Amino acid sequence: MYKTGSVSFDINAGRSNGRTTNIQFMTQDTGSAKLSFSFVKDGVPLPLSALDAKIVLLYADGSFYKKSLTLIDKVNGTAEYILSDEELTHYGTVKAEIKLYYTNGQSLVTSFFTFSIAKTLEDQNIVPTADYYIDDFETLRDGVTQTVKEISQTVGELREKFADLEAVETKKGSQEKADAVQANLDKHSKDKSNPHGVTKAQIGLSAVTNDVQAKKEDFDKHTSDTSNPHKVTAAQVGLDKVDNIKQADYYAFRQHDNNGERHTSKVEKDKWNAGQLFKLTEDNGLAKYLSGADFNTVTDTGLYYMSSVTTALNAPVNNNGYLFVHNYGTYAYQEYTSYSSSDSTSSGRRKFMRNKISGSDSWTSWREFESVEGAQSKVDVHADKTDIHVTKTEKDKWNGGQMTKLTKDDGKRTQLVNETDVLALSSGYYYANGTSVKNNPVVNDSSWFNYDVIEGDSGRKSIIAWRSHDNTLWHTTVHTDGVFKGWKRLITNNDFENPVWQNITLKNGATVGTRTPIYAKSGSLLLLRGHVRVDAEIIFGSIPVEYTPIGGAVVSVALSGTGGTANLIVYDDGDLKIKYPTPLDSNRLDGFYIDVSVPLQTGGTAT
Repeated sequence: MYKTGSVSFDINAGRSNGRTTNIQFMTQDTGSAKLSFSFVKDGVPLPLSALDAKIVLLYADGSFYKKSLTLIDKVNGTAEYILSDEELTHYGTVKAEIKLYYTNGQSLVTSFFTFSIAKTLEDQNIVPTADYYIDDFETLRDGVTQTVKEISQTVGELREKFADLEAVETKKGSQEKADAVQANLDKHSKDKSNPHGVTKAQIGLSAVTNDVQAKKEDFDKHTSDTSNPHKVTAAQVGLDKVDNIKQADYYAFRQHDNNGERHTSKVEKDKWNAGQLFKLTEDNGLAKYLSGADFNTVTDTGLYYMSSVTTALNAPVNNNGYLFVHNYGTYAYQEYTSYSSSDSTSSGRRKFMRNKISGSDSWTSWREFESVEGAQSKVDVHADKTDIHVTKTEKDKWNGGQMTKLTKDDGKRTQLVNETDVLALSSGYYYANGTSVKNNPVVNDSSWFNYDVIEGDSGRKSIIAWRSHDNTLWHTTVHTDGVFKGWKRLITNNDFENPVWQNITLKNGATVGTRTPIYAKSGSLLLLRGHVRVDAEIIFGSIPVEYTPIGGAVVSVALSGTGGTANLIVYDDGDLKIKYPTPLDSNRLDGFYIDVSVPLQTGGTAT
């Protein structure tokens, strides 16, 4: 699928200032933005053989591309170019021209044209960078040459700058000055006379006294003294609650530690930790009892017996019963069963459910569970409705009906997929574009066609095809064992009563007389009308080949301005010529009346 913009060129030497087209692509038309070109010279298509076609594009941000065109039809002069995804990012107005390089050394350049690329909403913030792409070697070589010139110029400028370095001080002079500075620095660093007057406060020693410290042997003796010379108490070291008695030895401790009756194991603790930690009932297993409670406030998971129940407290009915609550965070769910001592259907024993809406204080409405008795009564009522149920007679009638679908479920025709063979269709109603199917009545016709197909036995079938836009109809049959009998077009009264008249193309100096020369086709006849002024023995006009009889024709036509006749020759290539005029008075001859009909021969010539 492509978004195509078409541009045509008339190759001549006429002056042109370029042209602005209405072609616009979007920055998201990736892989589908196509430019289609057609070339004409002297009124006929320009052949594109023995040449290389290039497109030159200059984008709004200065990006430059020169790339090859794809030649689609070299005989009829058509080509195309698909913009790359990178090129689509260079939005704005684009200037372009086409260059045709022939293998014999000649070249042609078209006038430039413009088109535009617009940004989509999601591409409003893209900032394109300038790109330069040339797939032509000669142009690339010119660019390289220019780059070499720029490099040469830069080298010259560097040489001029390095010439100024002669005025810089020599290495020897710099070394002598550095040695002198190092000598002064060494002398100053060895000076211990405190030449800068630094105080002990300035270096963080203001609290240090200038006294003699204890000797190392005195310090070691004090640290090894275990007689508690400082009289430290148990309370001072946090041992005031410790009894000064003998502790159990290792073996007694191990015996106690291994006592499995007094101590628990990891397996037991893991089991207990994984158990249910929230009570669903009372400790005795009975339901939790609530009286006069608002049902909206009962959200903890559990089983409850609800007393003094009313709908004013958001209960489903005015009847005591059992409430079962499931809760997962804010997703509370309630089931309520009303209590009754009776087993009858009309008693108050009913069951309901609802849930709380997450993230709010609202609840859904109560929904009642259907009982077996209630469901059966509804089924019985439903079963008695004969207006919505079918009988065996009705089913037998429908089962004996047409079982093959001829249309889609909505009653519309079925669209055919590409490459479907019309002759292979089963019974049904179909439609398709004429160029997308095989064996269409008209080859390469992009109109919409409708197809009605009815199959018979032994491979036989009949097919009717309608061209939708002009209501033209064809029919065919596929005979026994699949033999195709060809398409036949149905001729209507419109073909005879309303022929389409068109002007004859005059040439070689022929002019219109009192009536414009025209032609039309009616059934198997070529109709000619009009008055033409022309000399005899020259081709004075032409009509399309499909309007001419096989082998041509010769008919008599009347002269104007005088009596007499002449021969009108209709050549099978469509050319028209007047021959052998026999006027009664040649001085008064004023042209020829071509009001004639010519039989059209079809099906070949006789043998």
